[in-house]
Amino acid sequence: MRTLIFSILFISILSVSAQSSQGEYLEAKRQFGLGNYTEAKQAFQNITNDGTFGAYASFYYALSSLKLNQSKEAEDMFKQIKVKFPDWEQQQEVDYWLAYLAFDQNNLWQAFRRVENLPENWRNFLVDNFLEKLSVSGLDSAYALNPNNSYIGTYYAKAIQNQPYDERDQLLLLELAEKFNLTIGPDESLPIVKKDEYAIAVVLPFMYEGLATPKTVIRNSIIFDLYQGMNKAQEDLKEQGISVNLFPYDTKKKGSVANDLVKDGKLDKADAIVGPLYTGPSRYISQFSKENKVTMINPVSSNEEIIGDNPYSFLFKPAYSTQGREAARFAAQKFTDNKKLFIFYETDRDSIIANAYRETIERDSFFVVRFERLTNEDAQQIQIDFTEQYEVRLDTMYSQDEIDSIALIPGRTVRTRSLRNEESGRIMRDSKGEDVIESYEVKFTVQPDSIGHIFAATSSNLLANNFISMVEVRSDSIGIIGYQDWLNFSLVSYAQLERLQIDFLSPSYYDLESENYDRIKRTFVESVGIEPSEYHIYGYELIWHLGKLMDEHGKYFQRGLLDGNRYSGYIMEGVKYGPYKDNQLVPITTLENLQLRNQNSKQEVNATNEDSNK
Repeated sequence: MRTLIFSILFISILSVSAQSSQGEYLEAKRQFGLGNYTEAKQAFQNITNDGTFGAYASFYYALSSLKLNQSKEAEDMFKQIKVKFPDWEQQQEVDYWLAYLAFDQNNLWQAFRRVENLPENWRNFLVDNFLEKLSVSGLDSAYALNPNNSYIGTYYAKAIQNQPYDERDQLLLLELAEKFNLTIGPDESLPIVKKDEYAIAVVLPFMYEGLATPKTVIRNSIIFDLYQGMNKAQEDLKEQGISVNLFPYDTKKKGSVANDLVKDGKLDKADAIVGPLYTGPSRYISQFSKENKVTMINPVSSNEEIIGDNPYSFLFKPAYSTQGREAARFAAQKFTDNKKLFIFYETDRDSIIANAYRETIERDSFFVVRFERLTNEDAQQIQIDFTEQYEVRLDTMYSQDEIDSIALIPGRTVRTRSLRNEESGRIMRDSKGEDVIESYEVKFTVQPDSIGHIFAATSSNLLANNFISMVEVRSDSIGIIGYQDWLNFSLVSYAQLERLQIDFLSPSYYDLESENYDRIKRTFVESVGIEPSEYHIYGYELIWHLGKLMDEHGKYFQRGLLDGNRYSGYIMEGVKYGPYKDNQLVPITTLENLQLRNQNSKQEVNATNEDSNK
């Protein structure tokens, strides 16, 4: 009986206690709803250990602390909930607020770890609201700490692309786009300035004083070829309804003359500038270009130092480092069976190409066995290194069939001779009186197929001839990539180069058999009495592209280049820039039926803009 009375009394106490806790909880919730977070926090604290309302009270205690900017107290309480109430049905909301606090405290590693298990809409809301508030410098720090986080990478790329054109790190933008598979759209930071006519200032060292100084005219035939090609493109564009006007200015190779052009306002109305070619004039023209936001483009240089820190400066040709990088990408696709290689280079310019080649191809798990600078004096030693041979005697018990089988293996040469006594030197004979025949192999010091290919960055006639002769003598599968200059060397025949399947780095390549080249050739023969030179073609292609691009995108034609689309050329291969400041199209050629053909299939991309350039 006493037990029953105690039980009834205990239940009554619990009921009263529960009602009391519920009342406190509801009052605390009311204070919270009114925004009285201090009062609410104190009320919630009183029932954080309650069996019925403890988890809820603890949760709202943490939220109240958060509203009072007491982040540390809020975080501690949320963590207590994880431990004290592990089975509470609202644990996912606790995870949400812990992630929120980690973001708020800029603890990104912890924040992204915590959002992983949240529902997608919650996760996206948190990430979007936090990252969109960060500046480029804030995202830079976040990316440095979390280099593989796609959320940060995506927002970082967006923030960079939203920067003013002059401040943007284009190469970092490309890195992020490639790493996180992002699409870079048109450059919206540059204004659309479209005109009926565009003025192009051609700032080159014409050095023209009249026919009284014919030697000067002859010495500068390259410059005049360039300008004649530009004029021809101007005429052809006009027939297509695209109007570009060329305004030539002679720098005379002097910085002072270029400075006067700027001071006199000669370039003020230019929509684009072609040139200059030399360092002195380039300094003043580049400063004008940067300050006045006028795009300038160098027609013939591959030296990326010319660009400097001017975001409005471009190279029409591929930079030396780009040439090396693209040649390596081609090689990585071609020489997959043997990933060992030698790299040789000659001049400082060649070293830029060679180093870019090495850096790129090593990323594809290729192994550079030798990386050396050569001079013409080294040519003979290279020949010796690759053609030096030694003999390996085969077992005299080998049958003739076995010897014949060995001889069929590529790169192995089996020879026979009469065996001589080592002491007397006399020919040894068998019981039948016939010569005892021995078989031996001739092997190279550098073993056949021990390396897959050689990249020879040199324009030296002597070095190139030695590389070619060496491969000819060895008759194995070593591939060579050299310069297109090699085709002009008198000691080398096209048939020999084609037989050896040598590839050429050919940034100036154009198809001499194309209909467009044939048309241009006829035009130049009729108008100036000569076939077009390489510089005629450069001048033509440059203005042809500028006219087409400005007609499509306006004065700031680079708006259409950032997405990396390929624009096919009229005679040459075309242009493709992306965020780079130099042309990324680098033909790699091989002779086929004694005609050069571009083999760089990796660059044969489906370009969305290709049709508009036909």
